[in-house]
Amino acid sequence: MKTKMSKIIPIMILVFFSMSCNDANKNYSNNKIKKCEDCLVGKEETAVAIAEAILFERFGKDKIENQKPYVVNVKQDSIWKLEGTFNKLGYGGTFYIEISSKDAKVLEIYHGK
Repeated sequence: MKTKMSKIIPIMILVFFSMSCNDANKNYSNNKIKKCEDCLVGKEETAVAIAEAILFERFGKDKIENQKPYVVNVKQDSIWKLEGTFNKLGYGGTFYIEISSKDAKVLEIYHGK
């Protein structure tokens, strides 16, 4: 029994590690809008794609991508709230954007300094 467990544990660790490293730039947390059947933006991946398109144009692709991983949450079960992560260099602000799940309208957008 001990021999089987000693072989299984490293395999489990390897599987977990490979799953967590798969596509490192897209750490989606499976956030979803729960109560909206006719929403345009029902999945986190869609919210991120819309936000990136707008943020890249407004603030610059490099500036926004340097704020990965993004923090994505659902607000009031109908609004996607995305925020950048403070960069490793220790200066500058982060973006903030809210997108309506119903019509993909940007409700709020700004970038801190």
